[in-house]
Amino acid sequence: MKDLSLHILDLAQNSLRAGATLVNFHLDECTEENLFVLEIKDNGKGMSDQEQEKALNPFYTTRTTRRVGLGLSLFEATVKRCGGELIIISAPGKGTQITATFILNHWDIPPLGDIAGSLVTLIAGNPEVDFVYVHRRGAAEFLFDTRIIKDILEEVPISTPSVLDYLQKDIEKGLLQITNFKSNKI
Repeated sequence: MKDLSLHILDLAQNSLRAGATLVNFHLDECTEENLFVLEIKDNGKGMSDQEQEKALNPFYTTRTTRRVGLGLSLFEATVKRCGGELIIISAPGKGTQITATFILNHWDIPPLGDIAGSLVTLIAGNPEVDFVYVHRRGAAEFLFDTRIIKDILEEVPISTPSVLDYLQKDIEKGLLQITNFKSNKI
């Protein structure tokens, strides 16, 4: 996959197929430690130990529509190519947490890509699911939480096209702000 936003979209689809009603994304650009940490945590059905062992095998999938499950194995290959590590923590009935740690300045780390587009795509297709996106870059932080937005919207569906358009622009603006954030450190 060309960028991290596509990996995030693909991994979120796994969460949705597992029945998740809440999917958390945490991205942390730890500039001082030269690490990039991406964590996706859901409240889906979780996986048994046997399923976790097979999850990274590209020829294993729980889907009945195809015989391969490339998402996690492609993501793992990207992580390893960037000098990183992938950890999966899951238990039946407890959800799943995937944590990938990359070397931040590694020459093979994919660009972030269109995070706003990926989040809006997830919201549009799954308005009943809540998504929380937290992105830190050094001391700057951007938080996006559909639960807060739904409270503000009250009776207006979050999947309304004008709302989705606004959300896309708001996410893009928030990510730009943390990119341009200047610390007061000397």
